[in-house]
Amino acid sequence: MISQVNYYALRMHLPINVPVKEQDIRFLNASRPNNNRYSARIQVKNYSFTFSGESLSIYNLADDGLQSFGIPMELGESSRSGMERASRMRYIVSTNDVYRMATNWLVALDIDLEKLEAANPPCVNKYPIFHSERGLVPNPLLIVDWKNTNAPGYDPTEVTVEISAVSGELLKLTDSGSFGKRGEQPLIKDLNNLLAISDEQFLKYSTLERSNLVVRFTSLHCSDLHCPGVDDPISPETNAVSHVSQITNSTAKQN
Repeated sequence: MISQVNYYALRMHLPINVPVKEQDIRFLNASRPNNNRYSARIQVKNYSFTFSGESLSIYNLADDGLQSFGIPMELGESSRSGMERASRMRYIVSTNDVYRMATNWLVALDIDLEKLEAANPPCVNKYPIFHSERGLVPNPLLIVDWKNTNAPGYDPTEVTVEISAVSGELLKLTDSGSFGKRGEQPLIKDLNNLLAISDEQFLKYSTLERSNLVVRFTSLHCSDLHCPGVDDPISPETNAVSHVSQITNSTAKQN
């Protein structure tokens, strides 16, 4: 998991220092694989990464562990209150920006955008309105959703990106793994041989031998693992966050 976080956080320009150090990890859990499938979650600083088979979910978390709205939450503040405060702030991201930003992150995750959109047409900002205390105002959460329109209800191939209109931060990204390299290269390769290593044998391994297991069993090639000065993130020029215009919404002007 750390190998993948190092690789993708750099390419996505997430505010995470890589390579990840032990003190940066706030939560780590992995379930015992079942029928060659596994699920695991790691939280690095305020970003949570959940791996389940080929799928990946990334959440930006507030200090209380709940999903962030792109603004600092007050102690004990409810989600409704946080949304209300966010809706009163200046928006720096518009509907016109959000698709470009979302697709930049998907490309950084090695998702084949052309293949995705051929199967699942994008829906931009499907919830444009927030019911605030002041009436209907533009939603401070901007969402781009790729879903199979012929699949009512739950769609196992759906991809979703949620962005804060206030900060331009990535708040949520869920990817089924159906449209990119990660689907072809799951988190762990050769899982059966990895599980064949007994706990007793593993506990006798040196630090170097344990590190070698990562290179041996991770789906990322060793050249993909982050090495300072070797791996390069996607150019900032392609990242829409750096080009977002300062847009003030009408509700912010009124408040």
